[in-house]
Amino acid sequence: MGETDMAWSERKTGYGKGHYFNQMGLALLVLVFLIALPLAFFPEDIRKFYLSEGGPIEVFSAAGYLIVVATLVREISYRDLLKRWYLVAILIAMCLRELDFHAHFTTHNITKTTLYISPDVPLLEKLIGAMVVIALGVAFYLLLKNGFRSFVHGLRHGEATAVAIAAAIGCAVLSKVIDGAPSNLTFLGIHLARIDTSTVFEEILELGIPIFLAIAAFAAFPTQDGLTKRAVGQVAPNKPRSVT
Repeated sequence: MGETDMAWSERKTGYGKGHYFNQMGLALLVLVFLIALPLAFFPEDIRKFYLSEGGPIEVFSAAGYLIVVATLVREISYRDLLKRWYLVAILIAMCLRELDFHAHFTTHNITKTTLYISPDVPLLEKLIGAMVVIALGVAFYLLLKNGFRSFVHGLRHGEATAVAIAAAIGCAVLSKVIDGAPSNLTFLGIHLARIDTSTVFEEILELGIPIFLAIAAFAAFPTQDGLTKRAVGQVAPNKPRSVT
């Protein structure tokens, strides 16, 4: 374990644990409210704008990823940031995907095999798409290799950072399940049309991803004021007080 990992562990373990869990609870309530708002109160035209490309939900989702990136850049040293380039790369990729960059600048979506096998797509475009996909594949591999054990350890010990990351993963999985349900059920002979309700759930769950990741970043890097109090002994979550 490197010096940065040790410092990160010392900063997050036991510090403000209840505070960050309260933030997660509040985030969950906000997501429920944002789901209920268009379904119960918005007319159809406003609902479409609410969930549209470039609409408020999409913009807030993209902004959330940038907040997480800004937190990492602010808190991690330049040297360690270079070693952990994959964190920033993945977050920026998720931000750009939220803004549909993966489909705007190429003939086909860079995640679709059509881009690479179609004879109508220029070779340079295929190479750029392949480089992006390979770079992200390497980034996710390094993320799992360097962070999976500490993530599992954090979940076992109820650390706020790990729980918030798990909540973000849960939002991502649920949104993908909802998004792919019609096509997946068609394979089984069940035909479902996409309805407004499923779209609302999908888009708001995608907003939940950066929200919970932001809470994870804040929990991993508590404010300097709180750290100063710990240093002078005003807050000592891991040190039992004397009863004598």
